[in-house]
Amino acid sequence: MKMRRENPDELSFGYFFPTGQTDHIWSAEAARTTPPLSRRVFCDMAQAAEATGFDSLFIADTWSGHQRAAERGGHQSPKYHAPMLAMGLFAVTEHIGVITTFHTTHHKPAHIARMGATLDAFSEGRWGWNVVTGFGDPEARLFGEEVLIEHDERYAMAGEFVEIVKRLWTEDEPIEVDGKYYRLRGRIKAPRPVQKPYPLLVSAGASPAGMTFAAQHCDMLVVAGNSVEKVHETEQRVEPITKAVGRAEALGVSPFAIAIVREHEGEAEEEYERLCQTLDYDATVELTADILGDIKSIEALFEGMTKEQAARAWGSGRGILKFLGTADQVAEQLIAMKRHTATTNILINFPLWNPREVLDFRPVLDRLRDAGVWSPPEDRNYSW
Repeated sequence: MKMRRENPDELSFGYFFPTGQTDHIWSAEAARTTPPLSRRVFCDMAQAAEATGFDSLFIADTWSGHQRAAERGGHQSPKYHAPMLAMGLFAVTEHIGVITTFHTTHHKPAHIARMGATLDAFSEGRWGWNVVTGFGDPEARLFGEEVLIEHDERYAMAGEFVEIVKRLWTEDEPIEVDGKYYRLRGRIKAPRPVQKPYPLLVSAGASPAGMTFAAQHCDMLVVAGNSVEKVHETEQRVEPITKAVGRAEALGVSPFAIAIVREHEGEAEEEYERLCQTLDYDATVELTADILGDIKSIEALFEGMTKEQAARAWGSGRGILKFLGTADQVAEQLIAMKRHTATTNILINFPLWNPREVLDFRPVLDRLRDAGVWSPPEDRNYSW
């Protein structure tokens, strides 16, 4: 069974897995030069991440296929269903964790309890749940509703949902629930999760309601911020919320980041600028409109910008952290991040994703190991 982190001075690393091409930089050049998604590509990427030393794969997911300009441009499409993809990745890896998205608003608690237990048992304790409450009206209509349930109420529903799932995972006798949003009686079939008391739970909600939900129910909060200072500001907003809900342990913080590692100084920065020069504007506007309309924490990053400015900024990855440079330079940037924030995990995205890009990150981890900031997952038997 995978254990939980014991050394707070260490960082863990999640690979923001490319279930849809060109996440975070919606560049025509990136779409042109990255390999089409397939079984072989997915397996190669997961094995490369494990060989590099990543602790986990993070699989984001949405349901609706309404983003047609992005689809035509090869951005975030196709997007394979996260939990089903995870089963294939577990079969070709040995110790890397896989965090998959499940939407609470569009499922029943028993659905997630049974699917999650299966994922965790099959992987021998390597599964984590990215708890998402829903994403936009087009997704709601796909499930028979005209509009998505109001933001804060979705988090109230999710709180009740997660508590029921945890009971179905941990209580052996049938349960009975007559809640505000959900009613059920009974118990799910075995297996139960291997991780005790339950698998890792992650949330990316950084609004007051989202942070309160994470503090009450989750182990890790995924945050967006394009500087150490922005990440630290989010941590400062989280701290009083964790105290207010009576949480005893710290809530782990995991920022999104782009990484490009090159052998010579200046090459990574040149690569990043080259990708930004071929930004697919139509796809970027379409994708950003969805994000700014539904993710409050990201919307706040672009306050004061026009829609066009916000689209170009978010579509080129300027709303999240960037670690660009040689292995030495990127390692120093990550050490500084750990020194000045309470970051426990970093979600790394490679704009030009392929196994070679992932493997080129290993020298960074070697330097972090020498600095006492990271250790190989296979040596410590935990994924988060």
